[in-house]
Amino acid sequence: MSKEKTAEKRNSGVPLLTAAMIWLAVFFTLYLNYNLSLPFLAVIVIAILTLEKKGVIESAYTACIKGRKIFLLAMLVGAILLPLALSARPYALHIGVLVCIYAILALGLNFQMGSADMVNFAPAAFFGIGAYTTGILTMNLGISPWFGVIIAAVVTCILGGLVGAPTLRTKGYYLSLVTMALQLIFSLVIVNIKAVGGPNGMAGLPGFAIGSFSLHQAHDFFGIRLPYQANYLYLALLLLAVLLFVAYRVNLSSKGLALNNIGQDEVVARCLGININKEKLFAFCIGGAFCGIAGAFYGHYMSFVGPDDYDFSKSLMIICMVILGGMDNPLGVTVGAFLLIGANEKLRDFADYQMLIYGLILMTALWLRPQGLIPKRVRNYELLFHKKVVLGPNKEKKEAVLPASEE
Repeated sequence: MSKEKTAEKRNSGVPLLTAAMIWLAVFFTLYLNYNLSLPFLAVIVIAILTLEKKGVIESAYTACIKGRKIFLLAMLVGAILLPLALSARPYALHIGVLVCIYAILALGLNFQMGSADMVNFAPAAFFGIGAYTTGILTMNLGISPWFGVIIAAVVTCILGGLVGAPTLRTKGYYLSLVTMALQLIFSLVIVNIKAVGGPNGMAGLPGFAIGSFSLHQAHDFFGIRLPYQANYLYLALLLLAVLLFVAYRVNLSSKGLALNNIGQDEVVARCLGININKEKLFAFCIGGAFCGIAGAFYGHYMSFVGPDDYDFSKSLMIICMVILGGMDNPLGVTVGAFLLIGANEKLRDFADYQMLIYGLILMTALWLRPQGLIPKRVRNYELLFHKKVVLGPNKEKKEAVLPASEE
């Protein structure tokens, strides 16, 4: 009995420790000033590489899946406490909101670039389409921002299918060139259309509100004055958690397996009975929807949409997030977004060198760590769902729930 209790404590301790380490890393990255945060980010990268090499991350990943209830509860507590701990630093809260938004963008691009190996150079275009869609709807038609986000997701999902349809027969460099052209066309169009503000953009987008509770106003919480950025950080964390769950479920489903097969070899995938055109369109549609949601949220948070926020440099930055974090791994691309946005916001004084910095990051990652900081994991359905296939009396395959001793 003593051994079982020790094992239970160990199984519950690792998820708690993992969640604590994650939130401490997030807190100190956001809280520290310019001179300390960048070295701290470098330490995080070195620590991830070292722990990944020694198999510690894999062991923690397995332990967190087994103790998922404890891990998720600890992550929830951390999400509640983080905005409270950063309440005195509005700019740190602002960076946290941006991390969540760009993590959603990276998750959307990961469906195409990570899962299906389709390099898309236009995620910022879908990001901008989502923002401009909700801007037009809320400012010109008086629609609620909440409905604006939903409509933006639907619009970008449909446009993802429309853009993906002509590119079904292209792959590799040709697909990259098509999406690059789409990004450049979008940037030129929004600059020259006066109805959406042209080069000046659209200002005055309404913020989110729940009844009389406006997220764009500061509020008191148990005697703590929370700036409006804290309200949006809570909402952004909730939105990221929901879409991260969706991304994981798609990754583990037959859709995720089909996209992986297409990315590895389309001929083999076709021989296995996979409808390649259908799965590629799915990747473009769901990726577009993710980018549209992020764009709509960003527009209402900033109360402004302008062409400079959705240019080619933003697409390159999102691509860097996916490659740096780990392609086809939702957790990895989220980490990549956290690291790049954290560094980007701390390097505002070097904004003129952004393209150079992203290019160097991309080249270094592809050269030294092509699989990313946290590579994709082997799908272990028995561990994830606590089920295995057993043969019944009639030699038919049936699913059986694993007993506690086998989990």
